[in-house]
Amino acid sequence: MSELISDRIPRLLALVPWLIKRPGITLTQTAEHFGISVDTLTKDLWQIVLCGLPGYGPDQLVDIDFWDDDRIWVYDPQTLALPMRISPEEAIALAIALRRMSQIPAVDEKALIDRLIGKLENVSGNGSHLLEVSQPAQIALSKLVEEALVQNLGLSFDYSSAQDDLSHRRVSPVRVFSVDDFLYLAGWCDQAEAIRSFRFDRISNPSLLAPLEHVPPGIAIEVTGLTDLAKAPVALVRIESTISWVTEETWVTLAPLTARDADQGQILIQVPYLSKEWLIRWILSMGGAAAVLDPPEIAREIHEIVTQSAIRLRPQD
Repeated sequence: MSELISDRIPRLLALVPWLIKRPGITLTQTAEHFGISVDTLTKDLWQIVLCGLPGYGPDQLVDIDFWDDDRIWVYDPQTLALPMRISPEEAIALAIALRRMSQIPAVDEKALIDRLIGKLENVSGNGSHLLEVSQPAQIALSKLVEEALVQNLGLSFDYSSAQDDLSHRRVSPVRVFSVDDFLYLAGWCDQAEAIRSFRFDRISNPSLLAPLEHVPPGIAIEVTGLTDLAKAPVALVRIESTISWVTEETWVTLAPLTARDADQGQILIQVPYLSKEWLIRWILSMGGAAAVLDPPEIAREIHEIVTQSAIRLRPQD
């Protein structure tokens, strides 16, 4: 299985500063520290010595000797001598995003998020705490929604629709989701007798209720859409290593490789799709780095689209 880019890049960035502090350390000791094989470490080192500053002449590349006596010597680290540090601007941006995340009701690992915010504020000089990412009323609503979700309670509130129609709602919350930086509450609405979504900033006068009666079973699964995705057809897709980041998507799974596939360095993935149109658009968005192998009828349709586009773009004689 190909190594994920998200695993390799941090190791490559950490490797040179670590080696500088341990001149002459062996390949075996280094590989054991990073939890990789000597062969993988050797590939990493060959990758690093091909990196450097623009111009990429002999005096502009990272210079590491590791092939003579099984020991590693860093002679010229270029700009990699110190561990990577997050800038104050990056720390502030991340802290703001984490603050926003921590205010989503019932989000997992909230204590961990708060600890990360504290560490980032130390880096940024406590600059991010000056920025409010939510109004006090929204924060209070988030706490009520979280309590309702955790304790399986109902919610009562006034709701103003996009057409400014005001109505009173009694809702059994199911989950909270975000679209275009707006938080939404999804749940069973007593008034509509169906699942509805409510935007946080249009909710007013919220209060907790006892658990609502007559709520159909299984609405949590229906709202999340996981049932549809689990039942969706699956396409077998071949991708190039340039977009191997796709394998990190939660809805994508790696497909088994044959010996022939492995020899050619191919990456095969299984992609669930709810519509043929979505799958075609997704494949085309990869700019030729992805191809459908199965089902064949979709592969043919994509081929026809690409062919017709090429004909239209071909210069006329």
